[in-house]
Amino acid sequence: MTTTTCITLLALAASLPPVQDPPQEVQHMVDVEVNAREMGRLRRLDLDLARVDLVGGRAEVVVTPAELQLLKDTGLPYRIRIENISEYYAQRLTEDTNAPGGPYGTWLSPPFGQGGMGGYYTLAELDSVLDQMRAAYPSLITAKQSIGTSIQGRSLNMVKISDNPGSDEAEPEMRVDALHHAREPQGMQCTLWFMLFLLEEYGNDPLADFLVNEREIYFVPCVNPDGYEYNRQTNPGGGGMWRKNRRNNGGGVYGVDLNRNYPYKWGYDSSGSSNNPSSETYRGTGPASEPSVAAMVNFINARQFTTALSMHTYSNLWLAPWGYDTLYPANWSEFLEIGTLATEINGYTHGPASIILYEANGVTFDYDYGMFGTYAWTPEVGSSNDGFWPPTSRIIPLANDNLLAMQRTALAAGAWVRLESQSSVDAGNGNGSFEAGEGVEFTVGGRNSGAGTASSVDLLLTSTSSFVSLTTPTASIGSLAGFTSGQNATPLRLDIASGTPSGTTIPYTITLTHDGFSQSFTSELLVGTETTLAAFDFEAGSDEGWGLGSPNNASTGLWTRVDPRGTAAQTEDDHTSGATNLKCWVTGQGSAGGSVGENDVDGGSTTLLSPTFDLSNSVAARVRYWRWYSNNQGSAPGADTFAVDVSNDGGSSWVSAELLGPTGADTVGGWIAAELDLESLLPVTAQMRLRFVASDLGSGSIVEAAVDDVIVTYIDPNACTDPINFCVGAPNSAGPGAVMSWMGSTDVLQNSMTLICTGVVPNQFGLFFYGDAQQQKPLGNGFLCLGGNINRLPALQTDPLGQAAYGLDFTNLPSGGPIANGETWNFQFWYREKPSAGGGYNFSDGLQVLFCQ
Repeated sequence: MTTTTCITLLALAASLPPVQDPPQEVQHMVDVEVNAREMGRLRRLDLDLARVDLVGGRAEVVVTPAELQLLKDTGLPYRIRIENISEYYAQRLTEDTNAPGGPYGTWLSPPFGQGGMGGYYTLAELDSVLDQMRAAYPSLITAKQSIGTSIQGRSLNMVKISDNPGSDEAEPEMRVDALHHAREPQGMQCTLWFMLFLLEEYGNDPLADFLVNEREIYFVPCVNPDGYEYNRQTNPGGGGMWRKNRRNNGGGVYGVDLNRNYPYKWGYDSSGSSNNPSSETYRGTGPASEPSVAAMVNFINARQFTTALSMHTYSNLWLAPWGYDTLYPANWSEFLEIGTLATEINGYTHGPASIILYEANGVTFDYDYGMFGTYAWTPEVGSSNDGFWPPTSRIIPLANDNLLAMQRTALAAGAWVRLESQSSVDAGNGNGSFEAGEGVEFTVGGRNSGAGTASSVDLLLTSTSSFVSLTTPTASIGSLAGFTSGQNATPLRLDIASGTPSGTTIPYTITLTHDGFSQSFTSELLVGTETTLAAFDFEAGSDEGWGLGSPNNASTGLWTRVDPRGTAAQTEDDHTSGATNLKCWVTGQGSAGGSVGENDVDGGSTTLLSPTFDLSNSVAARVRYWRWYSNNQGSAPGADTFAVDVSNDGGSSWVSAELLGPTGADTVGGWIAAELDLESLLPVTAQMRLRFVASDLGSGSIVEAAVDDVIVTYIDPNACTDPINFCVGAPNSAGPGAVMSWMGSTDVLQNSMTLICTGVVPNQFGLFFYGDAQQQKPLGNGFLCLGGNINRLPALQTDPLGQAAYGLDFTNLPSGGPIANGETWNFQFWYREKPSAGGGYNFSDGLQVLFCQ
């Protein structure tokens, strides 16, 4: 062959279009009706299981036309939900052009959520985004580094985010990876969203500061670049359904499932992976046979990851080990703690993959946990409606749904102490109310929900109220090992000023700090004695004024007061404690042993309406109740809402107090306490009412709700508060010292208060006296507790038990005039000591009294 001929052929080859992979085979999404036994039959078909819901009796399966015939031959009931699923996704992405923007990544090119494949970044765009992050934040993120190459020679790029990203510091490590499966790009978008939060919020958000400063977080946004690029080539607008890598298995068959190729328990059985090269779960010819997995294994082996997330779609699940067999990890309580906190807001179901989804061997989290004890999960992002390629408008909402979960998984890699509990105790007369002149003591429980040890957990109490003084503003819990709890031995304390009006709200904040991390809890105290206006445990013989309201157009599931029959969505028991307490209000009552959706809310709304409450002339009106709400069951969960509304005109108009759903931690069942501050919602009147509205808005979710133990309270601004002891009663010959108390009423209109002193020396002379100020001055054998203008009451003799009593006449005191409403007086008892004990005199402690009417 001549040189000229070679040049001509080379020029011709260069002018030809590049060789393209063949188009993908058409696939359908099929819903198959199954129970646990039939699920075994379905698994043996070696089909592509997308989602399994044994509670709802349904499996979602991706099938080719040939596989559909195979399914039909089994006789299992099925329906084709989506024909040609790639075409469906592509059309949906094309039509959904109004993707919301921000708050992160708007500066990227293209902006976050506006990538070239229906809003999803292409592989080339992903690489560019990593470069742009590095250019914008060079002190927080490394340049992308290749940890290895795919079977077709593409790089698996990794970046690290930390305050010194170029240094290997002694900080807890976390890993996030995505796109093991090429048809699941939302996992990659969630990963980038977390990265953008860390970068953009550093210096603005304390949580971002802590995670960047105290953690080393590694990201591999695309583990399967070949499969993802193949999806771009065959479906450039998005929606490609290729799952595996692009290994040529021979005979026109391609691909190994990278998430069945990890060495730990690889090929454990053919239920959790397949030895058939045509299968979507084909595990390959050997452990880590695929270059991408080998690169990940080497990367994992070289690091010390405490926590890890491998992002996938879909099913609204937070999958934990084990996958290879139906077993719980030995330290499941620790997995459960982190996973429960991670899914608190997004409401994802958390548990071992083999138990809540299906068995899978050779998977990422089994390798992480089995080899290194890493707390590792595989989130399955999005619902059935979202699918493998959620609509463009869902990219950011789904990323937001998982941001807190990813943040908390990063926190759990080291020490992470949370405010677990907080109790406030009346340190005055002990009646449980917080009244003027009393102290309030706070005990705080801290829980280390992370794997590291917190060296010193400190507490700080602050308040912006002018009515309090901070007596003990700091305290310490000490050190806490991972997954342990503790509390402060010395209480935090504030004191409420004398004369603080009843109904005054005192805000306070308790801040917990450790190892650079801080968490604050803000609440408020109500000054005065809380009165219960009404309390309903719904055990009475009648409905006590409760009943159905409007709207009430649901075809089933109307509110009813019963002893409930439980399902996976509805409670089995009411909330009220006690064996004889059985009833609550629930949405519909199914038959014994009935199905999950037998009598749930369908086709509209149902409303539970309260009686009318008179809260006129009151302050600090509160409603407390326990509620149950579930919308996370069924074929299309997370589509409905539960509303709590308040009216001050008897129900003519309403304002929203709570709106639960369509997703979140309060939508997955369980009794949850709620409290409403009515005055923050609208002016309180004599015509206050509540309503609870459960609605079926979607087409496939199971909607159930329940309400129990409703309490309405208020504070009367004119209510009398109990007197308060102060100062010190010194020991005497009869015992530890004399103590002031009282009986009757401090209401000046009743004029029926008796001063009492106990623990006095028996059969000795003494007298009560009063003044307008307080002090603690050594005098005689004890302390003078009163100051200012002091006046005495008539002398008397203590009885043989060492007690003294005197009935006050508010209108005729020896000096100072009559006692008036709103005045504060201080009382003390003076008495003589026995001559045999050295003689002299002594004092009781003091008693502060705020008079009222």
